[in-house]
Amino acid sequence: MEKKKTGASYIYMVIAGVGMFLLAFGLLEYILFVGNVNTPGFFLTFIGFIILVHYIYYLEKKNGMSNKVIWIKSGMLILSLLTIGYMFTESQFM
Repeated sequence: MEKKKTGASYIYMVIAGVGMFLLAFGLLEYILFVGNVNTPGFFLTFIGFIILVHYIYYLEKKNGMSNKVIWIKSGMLILSLLTIGYMFTESQFM
């Protein structure tokens, strides 16, 4: 039996992407606030973020999302995080 893809699946995928973006944004703010990435809090947060991202992608694949859609979403997330991270580092040194 094949599952039908619904619009709700894509809505949840977008919500998960926004949540991952906000969590990564908070991690960038933590780096700027503390200024030291060698703290245990940074490592715990970073490892937690990686585990969360992996689990969300696992659930999306299990839900029937195609690899193409998942990779496009991943690319957009990485590109936006790199852009915002670059803007943060440039504004910090000005």
